[in-house]
Amino acid sequence: MTTTTERDPAGDHLHPQAEAQTWRASLQRVCAAVVSVRIDATRPFDTEWNGTSQATAFVVDAGLGIVLTNRHVVHPGPVVAEAVFLNHEEIPLRPLYRDPVHDFGFYQYDPSALRFMQPTALRLAPEKARVGTEIRVVGNDAGEKLSILAGTLARLDRPAPSYGVHRYNDFNTFYIQAASGTSGGSSGSPVVDIHGDVVGLNAGSRTQAASSFFLPLDRVVRALELVRAGLPVPRGTLMTTFAYTPYDELRRLGLRQTSEQAARAVDPEATGLLVVEKRIPGGVTDGLLEPGDILLRAEGRELADFVPLDELLDTHVGRPIDLDIERGGQPMRVRPVVHDLHAITPASFLELGGGVLHDLSYQRARNPQVPLRGAYLASAGYMFAPLELERAVILAIAGRPTPDLATATEILQSLPHGARATVRYYDLEAPTRERVAVITIDRRWFAMTHHTRDDATGLWPGTACPPPPPAPPPQPTTISFPHSDDPRIAGLLPSLVTVDAAIPYKIDGVHAIRFRGAGLVLDAARGLVVTDRNTVPVALVDLRITLAGGLEIPAEPVFLHPHHNYAIVRYDPALVGDTPVRSAELHPRPLTPGEPVRVVALKANHRVFCHNTEISAVEPVDLPLPRPPRFRAMNLERVTLATTIESIGGVLTDADSRVLALWSSFSYQDNKEHRTGEFGLPALLLRELLDDLRHGREPVCWDLGVELGLISLAEARNHGLSAAAAARLEAHDPVRRQVLSVTRTSVAAPGWRAGDLLLAVAAVPEDSSAADRPHVSSDSRPVNTFREVELAAAAGRLRVTVLRDGAEQQLDVRAVAHRGCGTDRVIHWAGALLQAPHHAAQIQRNLPPEGAYISLYWYGSPASRSRLRAARRIVAVDGRPTLDLDAFLAAVADKPNHASLRLKTVDLDDKVELITLRLDLDYFPTYELRRTADGWVRRAL
Repeated sequence: MTTTTERDPAGDHLHPQAEAQTWRASLQRVCAAVVSVRIDATRPFDTEWNGTSQATAFVVDAGLGIVLTNRHVVHPGPVVAEAVFLNHEEIPLRPLYRDPVHDFGFYQYDPSALRFMQPTALRLAPEKARVGTEIRVVGNDAGEKLSILAGTLARLDRPAPSYGVHRYNDFNTFYIQAASGTSGGSSGSPVVDIHGDVVGLNAGSRTQAASSFFLPLDRVVRALELVRAGLPVPRGTLMTTFAYTPYDELRRLGLRQTSEQAARAVDPEATGLLVVEKRIPGGVTDGLLEPGDILLRAEGRELADFVPLDELLDTHVGRPIDLDIERGGQPMRVRPVVHDLHAITPASFLELGGGVLHDLSYQRARNPQVPLRGAYLASAGYMFAPLELERAVILAIAGRPTPDLATATEILQSLPHGARATVRYYDLEAPTRERVAVITIDRRWFAMTHHTRDDATGLWPGTACPPPPPAPPPQPTTISFPHSDDPRIAGLLPSLVTVDAAIPYKIDGVHAIRFRGAGLVLDAARGLVVTDRNTVPVALVDLRITLAGGLEIPAEPVFLHPHHNYAIVRYDPALVGDTPVRSAELHPRPLTPGEPVRVVALKANHRVFCHNTEISAVEPVDLPLPRPPRFRAMNLERVTLATTIESIGGVLTDADSRVLALWSSFSYQDNKEHRTGEFGLPALLLRELLDDLRHGREPVCWDLGVELGLISLAEARNHGLSAAAAARLEAHDPVRRQVLSVTRTSVAAPGWRAGDLLLAVAAVPEDSSAADRPHVSSDSRPVNTFREVELAAAAGRLRVTVLRDGAEQQLDVRAVAHRGCGTDRVIHWAGALLQAPHHAAQIQRNLPPEGAYISLYWYGSPASRSRLRAARRIVAVDGRPTLDLDAFLAAVADKPNHASLRLKTVDLDDKVELITLRLDLDYFPTYELRRTADGWVRRAL
């Protein structure tokens, strides 16, 4: 009987039973050394986006706590990571080394922090990688804690896998190919043989072909030895990409027969040689090597593959190296100087205006074959959004060249807040086409900090840049309005403007950061302009107004109506000099279907056009609910036209060019699509607001906290409306046979219930100013329009008659005065943007005005890791209630960096979830944005 330790007669393999036992013993040891890695890439950098992911690593030095994984797991930029061992012990990881080219890197943990297990380091054995070897890939596959996948090594000279031109790609190395289907989750997994020795590092897979790609370990072993010794890892480069090319193709490139014989004699098993594929313009081999050159020898040493070349380059950094090549059958010798690969791999970045800049890396320049010159825009953020693309190479700012990050930083520091600067740049997808954009320097919304990698700590500490120089005082500019032969347009040209809104932080559920619309000058002396809420959705905004396409000036929000689709903004009239800006003449009156009107509107290019049409309907606004909640027009009627022409907005006028309505963009959400529709907003809705502004009063909107709809009188009878009540409504409005219905209520509006039919109101004034207004009456009056309810609400307190469940009831309800300020305080904490529950969320989802409402979160942050999703509310921290932002800040004020917190959260459907979060104050410090009398202010907390 054969024992489990006996080999078969051939002596090459264990018998099945012995083989299975050996695998079990080896895998038990391997599994104890494998860790799941949770990664938070905190900033976009080089080829990688910021984000949260997981991968695999394994212990290669248990005494020093070194684990091996992929380069794209260690990340080229700032990263926060932790290891989860087999027994679910969590330990922080420090980035120790990431190779500039090859897909491997090391993390380090504190071995003394492991309390319940002592893993054994796995041995790296690159020499054991042979075709036909049975292997196991052990790692965190497809999100599982631990999985073991079997395979067989099929090829040792596969080209490096390509993950796309905009992503990290390895090059100048072979890869091992195996028949094994591992997913992206197993990045960094050890590839082990039956004895538990590591023969490769898992890197990628191709699911269609059920094959996996492993990085050979030759250069990994050398790097590990240096890292263990605390020494730097020299890496040399020729700034050239080589391709391993078979002999049949080499002959077509001109390889001489004698050269082929010599190469085959050195390595009879080799099937080809290295050929120049691409090089960097201006690099060390520019002018020396050309694509198609065949590399024969380096420093007199025959080269059959990549490893000997790497060895020579890494030992010749900063020194010349002799290369023997053949070009078109002609032997040549060139002598380039080996460049330091680390020097062309960025180790610092600049944060400014929410964007990230760093030096252009070799990794990014290699594929498009562009010079290593310029500041690379890893993320546009807010300030660089006008470039309309991420990952551009900036060549000049404000007319000054930016060959590197240091120069770009110096230029940007010299520009004051609010300055306009040109940016010359190109897209890496089209490097021969230069483009120019204009940006506005931001030093208010976001900090300007310079970060440099500290290899001793693994962190990228930031240094605040000096404050910007003071901006020069703005100078008045006078322009003229273009002449128009169309009298329908000529009278309104001095009153129409273009409004551009840029939103640095997406609060209140806003879905974009750039908006453009039309504005109408209401008061030229005060610089007051009305526009729609699609253009100015929030108060946290940078505004600019353009007059006649010839003058652009800053503006600020003054009043945002919480329900109606309009906002008032203000510019400084002194800035327009003697420009003949004119206040529009409003003609606030009811509008009727069939009435002829003129549309005088703006195109996005500032051109004004006019279109004659007629009103087809005046109907209630009924838009779908957005998710997450954001501003949505309600409790008003809109004007629909028979024919329309696409525009960014304008006005509807009568034959005398008097403004009857604003022609506005109404924003709404259709399933997941964000859309807009153009409708008229009657000028009648602006009458009280304009009266307040002209008399120096602060405009106020009185809000009952409910959303109203309309049903027919016949439908109301089906709900139990009495004949007497129906007669009163008919007598009140013989034309419109409609009844107001409460469709949604809010916690802030007690007494109301959805489904109530509103029949009559009686205003109960709480102050003399309200009683003096003609539309405020203490007599109970029938109502059947939004406008009537809006006017009555100005009393502050109402006694309303409603039909509920078939019976009439009287309710005392209150209206809340809204100053139209919008959200005026925002807190950034742990990578989440927090605010008080905004008005739209309270109305649309019946949310109480309590807790810290999450507007958004940043990828790669603790909030992202903990799935602290937008539209949730944090109502307690570690059991301490957080009814408002002040209570929340008090609850987290004493929490140290890396502290773990328990957050009680509530979603839009009132479902409670307890979420744990670990703070990261290194990359996500706490700060506040608050609107003051002098504007928005940002301060650290």
